[in-house]
Amino acid sequence: MRVAVVGAIKSGKSTFVNTLFGGDYLKRGAGVVTSIVTRVRIGSGLRAILYLKSWDEVNREIDQASVLLPSNSQSGETQPFDIRREKDRQVLSAALDDLAADQLISNDTRSAGSVLLECCLNGYERVRELVEADQRTVIFENGRFPEHRDFVGDDAMAVYLKDIQLEIDRSGLGQGVEIADCQGSDSPNPLHLAMIQDYLMMAHLTLYVISSRTGLRQADIRFLSMIRKMGIMDTVAFIVNCDFSEHESLEDLIEGVRKIEADLSVLCPEPKLFTFSALFHLMAQMEADLSPRDRDRYAHWCREAEMVAFADRERSRFEKFLEQKISREKSHLLLKNHLERLEIVAGGIGNWIAFNRDLLARDVNGARELADHAHRQQGRLDRLKQTVKNAIDGALLHAKRDLKSAIDGFFKEHDGGVVEGVVQFVRGYRVEMERYSENLKAAGFAKTLYMVFQEFKQAVDAHMAETVNPMVINFIRSREKILAEYLDEIAEPYGAMIDEALKPVTAAVNDEKNDQRRPRSTIRVGPELETIRKTAGLSLPPAAATMRYSAQIKTEAVMRFGFYKLVNLVKKALKKTGDKAHGEQFLALASGIKRMKRETERSILFHMKDYRENIKYQYMLKLADAAASALYGQVQDRFRHHGADLSRLVDLMGEERLDKEKVSASLAKMGEASSVLQEKISNLRNDLEQLNG
Repeated sequence: MRVAVVGAIKSGKSTFVNTLFGGDYLKRGAGVVTSIVTRVRIGSGLRAILYLKSWDEVNREIDQASVLLPSNSQSGETQPFDIRREKDRQVLSAALDDLAADQLISNDTRSAGSVLLECCLNGYERVRELVEADQRTVIFENGRFPEHRDFVGDDAMAVYLKDIQLEIDRSGLGQGVEIADCQGSDSPNPLHLAMIQDYLMMAHLTLYVISSRTGLRQADIRFLSMIRKMGIMDTVAFIVNCDFSEHESLEDLIEGVRKIEADLSVLCPEPKLFTFSALFHLMAQMEADLSPRDRDRYAHWCREAEMVAFADRERSRFEKFLEQKISREKSHLLLKNHLERLEIVAGGIGNWIAFNRDLLARDVNGARELADHAHRQQGRLDRLKQTVKNAIDGALLHAKRDLKSAIDGFFKEHDGGVVEGVVQFVRGYRVEMERYSENLKAAGFAKTLYMVFQEFKQAVDAHMAETVNPMVINFIRSREKILAEYLDEIAEPYGAMIDEALKPVTAAVNDEKNDQRRPRSTIRVGPELETIRKTAGLSLPPAAATMRYSAQIKTEAVMRFGFYKLVNLVKKALKKTGDKAHGEQFLALASGIKRMKRETERSILFHMKDYRENIKYQYMLKLADAAASALYGQVQDRFRHHGADLSRLVDLMGEERLDKEKVSASLAKMGEASSVLQEKISNLRNDLEQLNG
């Protein structure tokens, strides 16, 4: 079971996760620029597993971040960039050094692209021995466990990380539960948002942490709106992380919580809300190990008796909610999807035991007659099995046609398709030309164009992350549901039909004492879709894939055909004076921006077409195949225990080479065990229904 912990930067997410495990295990206040999702599980000891990017992945990211970087685009190199080559590192370093400080700023924050480039350069020497051609893992265990914090907390090192998993030898939330500490929802890098979206797609519960100091901010509203678009708001619970030092009294704290709840209600009717101090409760768990300063702060907070009592009650209420939620979800994941299958198998085993006991109780002629009867029925069952397979195959073809049509319609470039929305955003993007007046004079055309492109790309990436990705995710979830419902609807009548067809076979056993529990008639894959997806090794293209359009932007296409011409225009303009020169510079920049947007639009169309085909052929259609195969597997389960060839057993009986009494005694014990198993399964089903009720 996966639990995602999300919220704005500095809301206390890492402290909250540490509280769940009763120790200071996660790096608190990790880097804003390159922090990643940190997954935490229970293990046999302290263990940090760091999954590093390959050199190809690092170079691809650098390529995307350096599009229109002036010096890089004029280096004359035709081969792809490779940070392992000293010459390439020198070119990149020179290009960054050549940019003025204000050209590394985008929308009042450091440009995500330039920061990534700087981090890759700064961290190269420290990771060059660790990163390899293929993905690699680095493990810090036991005494070396704290070293992972240095890796995660240093942007220059963390930029080379792909994923990180921590294993902690504490009770936490129990085995089989993973907690993910996600990046800040207000991170200036849209790629971080895409990484969170990928985990939210897998999460069964989302805990959104809100600081009582800041309340619900615009970034929180935007992020929660995105969650609602993804269609997963029903999995979210909210933690108001209160700082006792920021509130004069309990009344002041409660008033702030009421305001947060009112704001949340606009997006989430009747939000599940819990208020307590993650840091206070972490200190309480670690009191013996606190520094003198933290011990003084903890002692001071303990004197706030009313707020502490309120926080304790809220914490207890949250723990009860979390325990129930985890118990319910784990039982659903581990039991509900499989109990019906187990009941069918157990019922089939019971029938098989009863059939063979009856066979052994007869003389040779009677046994042969029963075997012949079973053999005649088997041919009928084989024909029915083929009929069901043909029906499922036909349904699969129809489902695939519908999937192809729906996916093509969703990604169409016109008439309201998701791609059209991106194209309209690109075309409608407005550049405030006056902002770049000083840059044109001081830095020149090429550097100013790079600065414009960085801001433009940041805006497009944010649009992709906040608008396009939630729409794609919601669409795919809905198509998965439609696919499962359609296949289940096709298969549903066959469950009862198969049970009816099996009656003549089981009716041949006239032993009332062996009246086994009948298998349930339902055959369906809907509840098992997640398991089917994992078994087939299928996963959606990552959300960040929508932002890789820039890899298709050919710098030469923008620069070679327009750059030098525009540079000449600028040079001529600089020789002139007054408003005429100023106006011609702006005309040159406007022409460059127009070309940049046109090339970006072309790249987005090309990339989104590739993304569409990837979703269609590498995910949805393969999922349809896997679901249909699983459905037919359930059909085979119904028939399997009747397919045995009994002729050998009858021959052994005729040759008196079979100890009938011994075998019958063994079958009797097996029958008793089968009955006990079926009773346990029935009790589990009842308990589960009550738990989920």
